[in-house]
Amino acid sequence: MPSRAASDATSLGRLQTYWWGFLLAEIVVLISCYWYLSNRFHLPTGPMTGAERWLVLAGLVIGVELWLVRRNLGKNHRRGEKNLLPTLGIGNALTLIRGLAYALMAGFLFAPRPDGWLAWAPAILYSVACFADFFDGYLARITDHTTVLGEVLDIEFDGLGILIGIALAIQYGQLPWIYLLVGLGRPLFVWGLRLRAQRGLPEFPMTPSANRRIVAGVQMGFMMIVLWPVFAPPLTTLAALLFGGPIVVSFLRDWFVVIGRLDPASESYRRVHGATQQILFAWLPVFFRYSGAAVTALILWRVVQDRAIWFALPAPFDVIAPGITSVVFVLGAVAALTAVLGVAGRITGVVFVLVACVDALVRGLGADNGFLLITAVTLVMTGTGRFALWTPEEYLFNNQTGRRR
Repeated sequence: MPSRAASDATSLGRLQTYWWGFLLAEIVVLISCYWYLSNRFHLPTGPMTGAERWLVLAGLVIGVELWLVRRNLGKNHRRGEKNLLPTLGIGNALTLIRGLAYALMAGFLFAPRPDGWLAWAPAILYSVACFADFFDGYLARITDHTTVLGEVLDIEFDGLGILIGIALAIQYGQLPWIYLLVGLGRPLFVWGLRLRAQRGLPEFPMTPSANRRIVAGVQMGFMMIVLWPVFAPPLTTLAALLFGGPIVVSFLRDWFVVIGRLDPASESYRRVHGATQQILFAWLPVFFRYSGAAVTALILWRVVQDRAIWFALPAPFDVIAPGITSVVFVLGAVAALTAVLGVAGRITGVVFVLVACVDALVRGLGADNGFLLITAVTLVMTGTGRFALWTPEEYLFNNQTGRRR
């Protein structure tokens, strides 16, 4: 029977072979995309063409990502175990595909928004990455291949993807520059911890938080939508405030915990935290459920009186505007009812986002659709609250699907 050292050496050799395979595959994708963009992505001035600049930036990000993978191959073992697994597993493979999508997005940095369907490329790539982010952990869990390597790559790629997405949205004028602080939140957090360690200052452990995972997931969903070229300020500015605020608060709370300014075990903290939780997650959603239902009914009633009001959607949605508006109208009517009944508050909030965005696209941002957007984001963040009849989505928001019980 081979020793563990010999077994690990064999496993590491196989992992390095997989790494080289991914390197070659990503080079093929990179060259193929460059060939496609060579006659389609142009810059007004500069020493490089648009495709050449895209190739350099995307290649740099791919290099950083593959360096991270190579550096951490020795962590391809289950947490609590020491035996190195010989394969990356389907979950880690999907994480690498997610990283590739982020790299292809990064190629569009420092350049004007491309024309035609390429204007949608960053949003499409980020959407692919978001779906991969949901399924990579799920597939790793159901195949019993959750590893420390996967955890490291998940955290690093999440931070990289958010930063690239925010930078692109700021570059295209869809988000204010101050929103870059949200993308830099994790790097600044890690840098602060390293600085404290160098100075010999203590670091206190963060307490587990389901809200942290929810806020991060909602942020990814927001970035997936805000990159659509049809959205612009002031709608996106209001959305940035609503989605970015909870993230900043979450980072500040965690920072004060790790430096010892907040003690989650103290009686005073628990008392304030409990009262805050009651307000934010029990009673506030009730107000926004009923007020959101009322505003949605008002907006839909306006559409009933003049159906053509929603047909003036911007391209490319103008071609299928009647179909889109009919679907959103029906979903909005159902969501108004579920809000009153207290059914699936977070899903109701997502539908309210659709109604608010469609109305704002054709009529401009107003008090009614602006308030509905505030209502929608609040419900997605907080859930249904008190007097809820049925909340099936809470399991997905608060648990990792595929985990063995």
